[in-house]
Amino acid sequence: MTLEEKVGQVMMIGFDPDAGRPAPELTPEFRALLQDLHIGGVVYFERNVESPAQLAKLSADLQEGAWQNGDPPLLISIDQEGGRVARLKEARGFTEFPGAMAIAATGDIENARRIARALAEELLAVGINMDLAPDLDVNNNPDNPVIGIRSFGSDPQAVAAFGVAFAQGLQAEGVLAVGKHFPGHGDTGADSHVSLPTVPHDRARLEAVEFVPFRAAIHPSPVPQDGGGAGVGGIMSAHITFPAVDPTPGLAATLSAKVLTGLLRDELGYDGLALTDSLEMGALGTSGYPVPMAAATSLKAGADVLTISHGLEIHRQAHAMVVDWVRRGQIPQKRLDEAVRRVLAAKERFGLLEDRGQGAGVRSQESGSRSQVGSAEHKALSRQVAAQGITLLRDDAGLLPLKADAKLLVIEPPAAAGMAKALAALSFTVSANPTAAEITTAVGLARDGCTVIVATADAKQSAGQAKLVRALLDAKVPTIVVAVRSPYDLLAFPEVPTYLATYGLNPPALDALVEVLNGRVKSQGRLPVELPGLYKEGAGQ
Repeated sequence: MTLEEKVGQVMMIGFDPDAGRPAPELTPEFRALLQDLHIGGVVYFERNVESPAQLAKLSADLQEGAWQNGDPPLLISIDQEGGRVARLKEARGFTEFPGAMAIAATGDIENARRIARALAEELLAVGINMDLAPDLDVNNNPDNPVIGIRSFGSDPQAVAAFGVAFAQGLQAEGVLAVGKHFPGHGDTGADSHVSLPTVPHDRARLEAVEFVPFRAAIHPSPVPQDGGGAGVGGIMSAHITFPAVDPTPGLAATLSAKVLTGLLRDELGYDGLALTDSLEMGALGTSGYPVPMAAATSLKAGADVLTISHGLEIHRQAHAMVVDWVRRGQIPQKRLDEAVRRVLAAKERFGLLEDRGQGAGVRSQESGSRSQVGSAEHKALSRQVAAQGITLLRDDAGLLPLKADAKLLVIEPPAAAGMAKALAALSFTVSANPTAAEITTAVGLARDGCTVIVATADAKQSAGQAKLVRALLDAKVPTIVVAVRSPYDLLAFPEVPTYLATYGLNPPALDALVEVLNGRVKSQGRLPVELPGLYKEGAGQ
């Protein structure tokens, strides 16, 4: 390969479809970019998805472009964790699955494997060969604004067990799994999309908590003999500082040789793909690393795949800067070659190089029939697991199951849209942070002999939601609180007598919640995190 071709192979890029086209498709401009830079991977977002047939064609067109250019087949990736992070939606013909915390609430590790295998079938059917999942962060910070229910919980061993099973399920079907966000994003109070967080703990604490799931994913034991047992194919870095590993002020793990090489490679013995999180995120830009500089610095530090989510010009700028750094010796040629070899080894491991003339897009569609996408079987699995995860923490008021003759009012923020309709109930919609006027109206409606269901979504970050719940309790209204995102909501109003957690409200979670509220299914879920001062992990009725 030429220098330019090698640099292209370590780039994974996203693209914005032309707004004037009837469906997201491969534009001439993006095809030219792929071929000019010899790009090695593409990342999809919801903006690229309209239907299974459309996405399968897009994948095939991308792979055909790489083949025509004489390049290796593309890694085609997506963030499809399940739950809150899902680019492929049921409204567009796919199956949505419960997220990590909802799966962990079932207590059954095999559910993680079953969900991942079904998900992998749908991904392969539309030409996607890499999933940027599972999330291996240990969420032990109730104020974490970005991880939360994306984590399997607050117990490092449980996160390791569920995360490894999920990764093995994906890889058993032939989809490269990517564990994230190394060395751990679970104990932060800031969002790395916006600013640069710090995990200030000493090395002993990191070893005992944050590193545990990543060690397990790198060296899983026992190893099942179904094709998914080898270590996780990819590890994604976090845009977070870890002073105990690298004390350089303001230097995110993504840019640190002490993290990506010293810790990940030398200490943990990982030889798979090291990917960056999106290099456009605020954590890097606000700390002095615009995208091209971040790309070159991260490759030098030990990353193998540089992820950039948007644009055409920024991709070219990043490619040019990396080429320049290699030419000037700022990035050793050996470091670039090492990254390219890992990219090619990953493509070989997951079958992308088997039939170079056909390309991975065609191979993928042959290995997983598109009839499986959005199938009744997959939807049944998603509902079954979601129902097992619904967690009833308290029903001191004896309001469940709902009485058949109850006059039901559902107060729902935008995150819970659709709950009232699913329950055939009266509805009052409030903003994400309810105003005083909305609270007054809600209490007035509730006083009309109603049993009220209040959906809360990250209430610890919304003073209005807490005020709404307390106003209903002060008015002596029979109130059921359903946390449709974080189970930590109860910390904002611990006096609530009836409280459930769903860990999300995508279609399977909504369907499962309705079944539990109406008494057709008994709640079985157990809390995967501790609610300090209220409940330990494993709580549930």
